[in-house]
Amino acid sequence: MISRTRKGGLPMKTAIVTDSGSGLNKQQADALGIYYLPLQIIVNDNMYLDGVDIQVEQIYEMLKQGEMPTTSMPPMGIIEELFHKLKKDGYEDVIAIPLTSGLSSTSSVMHAVAKECELKLHIIETYSTCNIQCYLAKCAQQLVKQEVAAEEIVKRLQDSVAHSDTLIIPNDLQHLKRGGRLTPLAAALGGLLKIKPILKLDEGSQGKIDVFDKVRTMSKAMSKAVTTFQETKLDDAYTLTVLHSGSEEEGLKLKTLMEEAFPGMELYFGLIGAVISCHTGLGCLGIQYIRKVKM
Repeated sequence: MISRTRKGGLPMKTAIVTDSGSGLNKQQADALGIYYLPLQIIVNDNMYLDGVDIQVEQIYEMLKQGEMPTTSMPPMGIIEELFHKLKKDGYEDVIAIPLTSGLSSTSSVMHAVAKECELKLHIIETYSTCNIQCYLAKCAQQLVKQEVAAEEIVKRLQDSVAHSDTLIIPNDLQHLKRGGRLTPLAAALGGLLKIKPILKLDEGSQGKIDVFDKVRTMSKAMSKAVTTFQETKLDDAYTLTVLHSGSEEEGLKLKTLMEEAFPGMELYFGLIGAVISCHTGLGCLGIQYIRKVKM
């Protein structure tokens, strides 16, 4: 184990920070000892703090009613308040695992605030979101408890990010196109009828949502996505994720396909978080893999 100490032999204090793109809510993050930044969700000129005063199930209900929520980075005041608190509480290092910079400007604002507070900030660029982001934050916090040095934690997380991928199968591109989160090629697909696009979110797309493939049906899209992961020769050194936004039946079908393709492998099944669902809309499916962090 690699650790650093301050004068007097006390371990250096490292804080782990993530945002609501992780799918965690404030209560869950607090229970894990992870500091939390809520992104903003705007519905009919009303602003909500994701995971604080609105939860994912409420967003699904709004989407069902035809609402078109928009999102924004965490309020500047909340970032400043948190970083000033961390400085006051004696933290030397902050490891932040925010929503990828390809989808949000949170990272650049955090850099500016950390500089103002004279905090040493390490930002993990995940090129992704959802459970990859959540998994990395949880692992980072476990390593902090083991008194592993911040630089070593960063290295281990980055090693895992280098072996990760996300594929997204939206029911339609209406929400993503309107939100401006697509590459131009992906946005152009939005007008094509009877096309079921498979989108990717990874280092190759610099954390932006790009086209991976296009097929005709949801079942073909599921099969193609799972086959693509199989071609990567994943094994027990990896952890898998299957997510859905309010389409549990389709999500369970995809989960079954993944379990058949990767028998015995660790697999998380859950919901696409509120902020991401605002952009994907209902009926979206996603799969992710990441190499397990060295613990």
